[in-house]
Amino acid sequence: MQLQEQESFTIAGPQLEVLGEVETKLPKPLKKRSGAALVLAALALVSVVGIGGAKLKGRYNAVQAIYTTTNAAGQSMANDLSARLDAAANLIRMCGNILGADDAEVTAAQKALDAMGDTGKSYSPAANNALGAAVDAMYQTARNKAGSKAGALSTQYNEFLSRQDLLQREVAADYTPQAERYNRAVQSFPANLLGVLWRAGEVPTLG
Repeated sequence: MQLQEQESFTIAGPQLEVLGEVETKLPKPLKKRSGAALVLAALALVSVVGIGGAKLKGRYNAVQAIYTTTNAAGQSMANDLSARLDAAANLIRMCGNILGADDAEVTAAQKALDAMGDTGKSYSPAANNALGAAVDAMYQTARNKAGSKAGALSTQYNEFLSRQDLLQREVAADYTPQAERYNRAVQSFPANLLGVLWRAGEVPTLG
C-alpha cells in the first residue's frame, strides 16, 4: 500500500465549473459582486473542508491500516507481534516452572506482557521494549537452572527474538516512510486545520 506524495488541497476543474453554474443561478441581488463573492467563498470553503477533509482522512486511515496489512512476503506487523507475545507467554510459563511462579523476574515479565494491552489494533514500541527487557532478564536467570529444559527454553527465546527482528524490519520498510510522508503533509496549511476537523492529525512514528 503506497500513499501518494504530498498533495495541496485546492479547488479546481469540475469544482470550479460547479461553482460557476451556481453563480449563474443566484438571485439578482446576489449576482452583485459582493454578494456573489461571499456565496462563492462559502461554497469554496465547504468544498475544501468536505472533499479535502475526506481525502486527508483516507490517507490517515491508510497509514493506520499498515499495521494489519499483509505485505508481499505474507507478513504483517500485527501477526509478528502476536507471535512474539505467544512466545513471551510460553517463556513465562516455562521459566515459572523452573524459577517458581512467584519469582520476581517471572512476575515482572508477566506484568510487562499484560501491559501490552490490545495489540490487535495498535503497537506500542515502549511497551514492547519493556517486555523485551523483562523477558530477557527472566530468561538469563532461568537458563542457568534449566537443566534438561534448556533446549526447549532456548528455542522459545529465539522465536521471541526473531519475531522482534521481523517486526523492526516491517516498521522500517513499510510503516515509517509512509507515516513520515503523511505527517509532513498534515503539518501544512490547510491540511493542519482539516486534520483537527476530521480527527486526522499526525500518526505516531514507531522507530
